[in-house]
Formats: sequence, structure tokens, C-alpha cells
Amino acid sequence: MAIKKLHAYFSNMTVLSEAFTSFLQHKTRPIHYRKGHLLIRAGDRFNQTWFMNAGLAKSRYFDEAGKQVVTRFWKENEIVIPKGAFMENMVSLEDIVLLEDSKLLAISNKEVEFAYQAFVETHVLSRKIHFQDSRKQYQRASLLVLPAIRAYPEFCRLFPCNRILLQDIAYFLNIRPYTLSRIRAKR
Repeated sequence: MAIKKLHAYFSNMTVLSEAFTSFLQHKTRPIHYRKGHLLIRAGDRFNQTWFMNAGLAKSRYFDEAGKQVVTRFWKENEIVIPKGAFMENMVSLEDIVLLEDSKLLAISNKEVEFAYQAFVETHVLSRKIHFQDSRKQYQRASLLVLPAIRAYPEFCRLFPCNRILLQDIAYFLNIRPYTLSRIRAKR
């Protein structure tokens, strides 16, 4: 069942060969973690990539003053890409924390490297996944330049705001939780 969602996700991007589909079935492994689990810590090397079957996660770091900054959210049917994933040393620049009990599929980066060599569709998928990730980063940048009163409704259009804590939304939009609380009360 879990692999079917990943297959559907990839099939929407490109045609998948039977060999690639079989590879995914044999090389991905389902994992379940509880809410609050730290999927990866900033500064740690990561050796796998994840597909979010069910659940919600955030990426965060702490600035020089110790203030939390939330930079990304992932929900079901998305590939979780740690910031720093495109660098040679594969060290995460941020923490990834699960915001709900989550079901993921994991595949080792060694297997991903093999897939690049063995399956043509891996290149197409990689390009499209990286484009989606870049688009999400652009969305955040666009929200940060809006006044808070306009940024919050736009955030709610783009993300499952009813599943995300107020303080995480505030840290994502770079506003104080108190300010966001006032904006929500007026809506």
C-alpha cells in the first residue's frame, strides 16, 4: 500500500519502467515515527531520502539569538529533502521534525545513486523534484515580503494551516506568534 502512493507520485511526473517500479518495491522501506521525532538534526550526515506517505514535518534552525526559524513544511505525497541535500558532503543544514505521527518510505542515498546509473527516469524525476523544492522555497520568499495580514491567508491557501501550530506558522512567516494570533482572531 505505501509503495502505491510513491508510484502514483512518480507516475504523475514521468513514465516508469517495470524495472524501476520493481527496484522501488525492493529498495524502499516503510518507517513510522511519532509526533516530535527528529528525523534529522542540523549538522548530521544523512544517508537516505524520504517520501511522506502520511503526516507532516517541518524544517527549522535556530538563529544567533536562539530564535527558531521554520523554513519548510512537508505533508503527505511529498519528498522530504533536507537543506544541504545537493552538496557533496550530504550534511543537513537544518533539523527536520515530525509534527504528526508519520508514515514514510525511506531509500538509501546509495540506492538513489544506483538508480541514477540504472534507470533513465531517475534523471527526469530528480529534476522535477528539485524544481518542486525550489518552487516551495520561492513561495516562502514571496510570503516573507507580504504584510502579515496578507501573508497569513496566502499561507493557508498553500499549506494545511489547520494542522500546523500557530507558533510554527509565525516562525515560518517571520512574525511574532502574538501578531499572528491577532490576525487569526480578525478572520
